[in-house]
Amino acid sequence: MALALLLTALFYKTPALSAPRWSREVFVWPLTFALIFLYWQGAKTVLAETTPLKRIGWSGVLWAVLAVLIPAFHSTDIYGYINRGWQQLHYGLNPYVFTIDHIPNWHADPMITNHWVNNPSPYGFLYLLIAKLLCWVGQGNKALTVLVFKGFNALLYLGTAALIWLGARHLEQKGPDTVRERFNPNWAVYLYLWNPLVLIHSLGNGHNDMLMGFFVTLAALSALLGGWFWILPALMAATLIKYGALVILPLAFLFLLKNKAWVALGAGLALAILVFAVTGLPYLPDWRQFHLAEINHNAFVSHGSLHSFVYSLFKYIDKTILPALHPHREWVRGILKNGLLGAYALFFAGLCWRRFRQSGYPASQWIQDALLVMAVLIGLISLKFYPWYLGMFFPLVFYLPHEHWLRRLLIPLSCAQLFSITFIGQAHLLNFLVMTALPILWFLWKQKTDKPLPVSGSGSEVA
Repeated sequence: MALALLLTALFYKTPALSAPRWSREVFVWPLTFALIFLYWQGAKTVLAETTPLKRIGWSGVLWAVLAVLIPAFHSTDIYGYINRGWQQLHYGLNPYVFTIDHIPNWHADPMITNHWVNNPSPYGFLYLLIAKLLCWVGQGNKALTVLVFKGFNALLYLGTAALIWLGARHLEQKGPDTVRERFNPNWAVYLYLWNPLVLIHSLGNGHNDMLMGFFVTLAALSALLGGWFWILPALMAATLIKYGALVILPLAFLFLLKNKAWVALGAGLALAILVFAVTGLPYLPDWRQFHLAEINHNAFVSHGSLHSFVYSLFKYIDKTILPALHPHREWVRGILKNGLLGAYALFFAGLCWRRFRQSGYPASQWIQDALLVMAVLIGLISLKFYPWYLGMFFPLVFYLPHEHWLRRLLIPLSCAQLFSITFIGQAHLLNFLVMTALPILWFLWKQKTDKPLPVSGSGSEVA
């Protein structure tokens, strides 16, 4: 794994090697298979040989260093984060009101990259403040600022692993006898730290979804450990990174209500509102000038999703087989979007109703529900689905029992999403089919044919 990460860094730091498109494609295919294979082999080893936590932890530190050294080769989003931070720090501009191309002669500023320069910020208040702070640390040196942003992600990566271990350890020790042996904290930490999607996209390409995932995981850990006061503030912080965490908040209210945690509900809500108010203070005075229509438009761009797959298929048909359908493209696009959103609304309302009617609502079930509503929203309903979006909720997988169907689905799905670094990632029909649909179909087939995965005992049992 160290060799694979080091070779990736050297390859993309050498323009003579990585500049030609064909050479990049030749490089990433064996890299993709190697990372997935190593991850799988390591998982079997850790499970069978009870690898010490210290060894797993130090390997994570090494991967963090090596992955941070990999240039952002697949996505330039990290430069967009820097743009947002720098326009606040250096020019004093509100990113919800002013786009980058409002800055006079912005092309001449070495800190600014031509990345979404005509779009208002799609991120929440808290992330904009963090981006501004990280740009301040970078002191106007672009190369250093990139390293600062990626180093910040490396700290989040290790911090999230610590949260995973604490939660899995608690579940192992405190869970009912019927499920106690289904939690292996060291294995959970390994499966996160060595995950190739996390290493390549969250660290190598520096995506900020990891920060939202950290706060979502913190909220889940608070629920497990009984620190319910922190659930709502942590979820508010996650929402103020990216807005997807908003769907977990109603379930969090329901969880606190069902458990009659009135103090945690009242005080947590007050603190959550305070977090919103304090982080929004630099931006909200100009709220009437926010470019909400443009922000909403960006949220509904179609790419890599179920919507994109069906709509791309329709466009292919109306272009090649039934040209008479061509004038109805936008109508079909709208029907698909509203149909998906309507189906999600029914699914979400039904889940909330079932939880409201049941007698109790344990923390473990709430975490499962939080993961489920996020996975369905991001993976199937959202019009735009990029592989790194899994970082928003992926760590919650490790608070589920080993044989839980969501865990058995989402870990292989995360590996399949690594094919995004090949040409498949930009192929409008293939990307959803190969990276999302096929892993789901494979999982459904395995569910019918396999026995539950053994998660404890001797190496012979595992074999």
